[in-house]
Amino acid sequence: MPRRTRDIAEGQHFRKVGPAGGVWEVVALHTDASGAVHAKLRNVDEVKTFRTFAIGALADPRNFQFVKD
Repeated sequence: MPRRTRDIAEGQHFRKVGPAGGVWEVVALHTDASGAVHAKLRNVDEVKTFRTFAIGALADPRNFQFVKD
């Protein structure tokens, strides 16, 4: 279960906390110009839906719950 941002990797699955959550797969990690690392996520149920989140938000259990590697 990744709790630290450095433990987040491509292929992991997370469930978004909240009523319209869903399960999301990490498909890419990238660093922006200011040095912040972001994860590009693909909705497992709607494969053409993508979102980008800071990995700090992804590691926060108030926002996402780890599902599987």
